[in-house]
Formats: sequence, structure tokens, C-alpha cells
Amino acid sequence: MSKLGENLQSIIKRIHINVPWSMLDRYLNLVISEQLNVEIGFEANDLDHASPAKLKATAARLRDEGCAVTLHGPFWDLCPGGQDPLIRQVTYLRLQQFLDAAAALEPLQVVCHTGFDPSHHRGQTDAWLDRSTAMWGPLVKRAESYGVPLLLENVWEHDPRFIVELLTRIDSSYCGFCLDVGHQHSFSKSTLATWLTSTAEFLKEIHLHDNDGREDSHLPIGQGNIDFVFLFQFLRQRGLSPLLTLEPHREQHLYESLDGLAAVLAQPAARPTAAVPFEPTPQRTATWP
Repeated sequence: MSKLGENLQSIIKRIHINVPWSMLDRYLNLVISEQLNVEIGFEANDLDHASPAKLKATAARLRDEGCAVTLHGPFWDLCPGGQDPLIRQVTYLRLQQFLDAAAALEPLQVVCHTGFDPSHHRGQTDAWLDRSTAMWGPLVKRAESYGVPLLLENVWEHDPRFIVELLTRIDSSYCGFCLDVGHQHSFSKSTLATWLTSTAEFLKEIHLHDNDGREDSHLPIGQGNIDFVFLFQFLRQRGLSPLLTLEPHREQHLYESLDGLAAVLAQPAARPTAAVPFEPTPQRTATWP
């Protein structure tokens, strides 16, 4: 029997839930019983040991059960714009392995981190952008050949300028932006309004979790102080429907996040936005605030 009430069941159909590949078998019965759409997260070890047969069988099972799939790429220790060419070589290998997995799983879209950390890379931003663009370009083209958009996600960036510049340089309708509001709130020095306004034309996905601004604690929605009502008001006013993904770090947080999201969407200022397949559109030159 479902643990979700009728209201939550209507919400669950419009969002994805992050589940690490290493934990998917453990939670597969839950995913199928609740018909959850999933964002499957891969780490390096997963990519080394997940066989193509296993990936394809998993994709077929989820598809047969009506569960849509997106993917999250590996990010620990990876540095697409790093100075050391051997580090970039390893990064490129891992990201190619990730796209191998994408070819087998046939996701709606995939998300990767930029790897840019201003505390380490701010003195070499232009060179970092050059090297990073050179890496992401062929990866995006490969993703495009599968019909799968590749989205870049904010983590440590202090403001949206770096990501907007990177997306503008890549200049592909199959490369967009995933806004992680938890990362923005805990690591950025710019407001949510600035991020949304600056990246609106690239925005194809939003990662939803909460915190109090001090650390990336991945709390359920409503247990921190992120202004989710403003977020959904902005999306409604701009007519934007990015794919929405919850990233709970505990099973119980899934249900608490769903309750929190339902409470936000019930407020008059916020309206539900459906997760719709990505439709490529010509990108314009981005403007920064």
C-alpha cells in the first residue's frame, strides 16, 4: 500500500527523486510501488562495475513500470578545466563512461557538475573556461547524438556569471542549466533572484532541497529557510517548466520533502509546474545582472 496520500501522488508524477545507482536495487521495490521517477546518481566505482546488460535491464524494468529516468554524473575529484592535463584526461574518461551509461539507460536528460571552485580557480578563470569548454563541447555533441540534453549544475560558484559564460561558449541547444537551490543558498554570494534571472533561458532542471544557509545539509523542503514560494512564483510568471528533482539523503526525508513541497505549492503565490521533456530552442546571448 502506498505511503503517499492522493495529494502527494499527484505531485510525485511531476518530479524526480535522486537515488544513487549503488542503492537502486535496495530501493527498487519502493520506486516501482510508488511509480517514482528517478534521477540515478553515478560515482566512479559504479561506472567501473555496472555492466551494460545490467544498465539496460534496469532501464527496461523502470520503463515498463512507468518510471521516467534522469541521470547525475560523477563529480568527486573531477576537474574539467584543471591545469594538469592528466587530471583532465581522467575527468574526460569518467564523463565518457557516464555517457556510456546514458546510452544504455536512455534518460530524459543528464546532469553534471562544472567542477569550478572559486576558492581554488578564481585566479585562472579565463584559462579554466577555455579548457572546460574544450572538454564539454564534444561531450555535449555525443549527448546530442543520443537526443539527451546535458545540463551543468552550480555547486561552489559565487554567482551565475561563470556558468552563463560557459553555456554561452558551448552554444548548444542540448546544453542547459540545472539550478541546485541548496547549493545556491549555502555557497553562493548572490541571491536566488539573481540566479533565476540570469539563467532563465538556460534553465532545464532544478534540484530541490533545503538548508539554513550555513551548509549544504540537504534538509527536506520547509526545514531550512530557502524561499521556495518565490522560486515557484518566478517559474509561473516566466512560464518556465524545468524538470524538478528532490535530493533527499535519507528515506524519511523523501516523505518530509514531499509534504514540504505540497505545502509550498498549496500557497496562492506558487503553482505546480509539470516536468516536461526538454525541447531544444535556439539560445540567445546571456546577460548578467
